Amino acid sequence: MSWFLHIDMDAFYASVEVALDPSLKGKPVIVGGRNGRGGRGVVTSASYEARKFGVHSAMPGFQAKKLCPQGIFLPNRRRTYVEFSVKVFAILAQYSPTIHKLSIDEALIDLTGTERLLGPPLKTTDEIIRRIEKELALPSSGGLSTNRVVAKIAATLAKPHGLIYIPAGCEENFLAPQAVEMIPGVGPKTHKTMLQRGIQTIGDLLAQPELAARYLDLGATTKSEQHHDHSVGNETTSIAPLKTIGAMEEVLWDLVEEVGGRLRHAELFARCLTLKIRYSNFQTITRSRTLPSPTCFDKEIFQVVSELLRQNVAQGRAVRLLGVSASALQDSGWQEPLLDRERRNSFERLYKGIDKLREKYGAETIGAATPRKRSS
Repeated sequence: MSWFLHIDMDAFYASVEVALDPSLKGKPVIVGGRNGRGGRGVVTSASYEARKFGVHSAMPGFQAKKLCPQGIFLPNRRRTYVEFSVKVFAILAQYSPTIHKLSIDEALIDLTGTERLLGPPLKTTDEIIRRIEKELALPSSGGLSTNRVVAKIAATLAKPHGLIYIPAGCEENFLAPQAVEMIPGVGPKTHKTMLQRGIQTIGDLLAQPELAARYLDLGATTKSEQHHDHSVGNETTSIAPLKTIGAMEEVLWDLVEEVGGRLRHAELFARCLTLKIRYSNFQTITRSRTLPSPTCFDKEIFQVVSELLRQNVAQGRAVRLLGVSASALQDSGWQEPLLDRERRNSFERLYKGIDKLREKYGAETIGAATPRKRSS
């Protein structure tokens, strides 16, 4: 029997701020949004107390301030959140050798075959959630099921600070009443198409087995199956607008280091890289490039996204948000001439050493050479 636990941290950035300053507990904490002072910053996280007023991530700061005037606005401290994420995943690693890191605050843990060592999966799940809260003062929610997709949906429904367990054989009964947009990967366009076909609930989708198989992965729950996250990415909103290429590249480098580290942690290589640019007027563009050979190395990722930045950023316009994502993920690396392979092997040894030092001493301990600040 396969068992999958989906862990999703609750309001992660805001919860980290509360963990660091317990006096914030129970208050409407809003991370990002340029302190709500009428600027164009964007909310990156909001506590559940703030969400009661309608505040949510990606909302303009001035709008969040109108909805929640008493909100406590805090700057985005991305490196601090990364350090807490490392601690969360260190706990998870003690329960399974197979962990799919879906984002900085979300993971899928394969608990298949751990019963003899750890006991029943439900007991293990409860212990994991309690340890994260006790040791890091961070709340999380979980979904436990024999199926990855079901576990994800369960974790989403369990928020905040809850756990939903779906016993074997009950997966379809659990899914049937849920809205079809609950399925990971069903975005607005797909949702619209499904509604046009009369599919409103997952039960409606299950009535069409071939279509359901594409989205629900029912039956594909063996441990040997190769499964990869759709993409690995990160983005950040700057409190002050970025006006030069040099300033933008410094932010890009931080993003690239995190994306590269996550790829290497999952032992994955990306064939496609995407750059996201959002200007101060909220106009957003994305540009992607497919690579001749997949990579997980910071230097190679930065070279591509930096080139995309220089080719596509509008001259003289201030940038508010930058994002980097890696997709078309695969297990294997490359098929290249021997010299190229040796060069990549040396890169791999270098970055493995960097990753170990970061994990032990913190994210800011070491990194490959940061690009020099250059003006546009």
